[in-house]
Amino acid sequence: MLQAMREITTGQQAREVSKLDFCYMCGNPFTDTNPSTRDHVPPKKIFLLEDRNWPLILPAHEKCNSEYSFSDEQAKGLLTLLHPDTPGYPPLKTSLIGMIKRDDKPVGVLLEGLSLGTIVHKILRACHAALYHEFLPVKTNNQILLPLPIFDPKTGQVAQESHLPQHKVLCKLLKDNRRISNIDRIQAYNGKFRFEAVWSTADDDETNFAVFGIDIYNWHHLANQVLGRPQGCIGFYRINKNAFPDNASVASKSIELPFTYSELLNPFEE
Repeated sequence: MLQAMREITTGQQAREVSKLDFCYMCGNPFTDTNPSTRDHVPPKKIFLLEDRNWPLILPAHEKCNSEYSFSDEQAKGLLTLLHPDTPGYPPLKTSLIGMIKRDDKPVGVLLEGLSLGTIVHKILRACHAALYHEFLPVKTNNQILLPLPIFDPKTGQVAQESHLPQHKVLCKLLKDNRRISNIDRIQAYNGKFRFEAVWSTADDDETNFAVFGIDIYNWHHLANQVLGRPQGCIGFYRINKNAFPDNASVASKSIELPFTYSELLNPFEE
């Protein structure tokens, strides 16, 4: 039986993930009539050719993978959005997005044919399965701040136009625990993809949850062009059991570090 890992940062560790005996999308095992296929998470199409080494590949049912696969249009759109013309500072492409303004000030973006929330949620479920070797259901209690304020044309509103107060708290918790090497993490695609998580217990001492951050090509810089400040992908999710996953890193409630951070909504600020 494979052992859960706190760290996946090498090609050898990434290859171990491909040996999982269940589909990370539905949680069911593989059979002769329902075999597995290889699913790159995030999809390799969004990475430049020179960054496609050490990908994260998970097994999934062919049917599940086809139902949740990224279209060529979405992959091209995300690559266009993230491609760094200036190293470390990916620009927003006006050909891809529509900037939503109020009082002549940008407040959000309309991404054509690109559901960033859906992509982030799939990445979260894949990383949970990769690190802890257990299935994370689709309907999981979570709260996720995306790296861009997204305009919803159906409602006419900008989703997450204002971050919630707890997002800054979550960012600090993740960064503090990184400083003491108390973190679960995945690094793939030549370091251009990063996922980190640390577990904690709610004040009622009954609910376990994970604080996590996701980074692709330093995408926290994208929000600078809309909000005037960096904003990464940060959030939390809960699992429906009392115990933490095997080998999970658990945050210390007594941790007090003498560090201050300037980018309060960037979970990967060093």
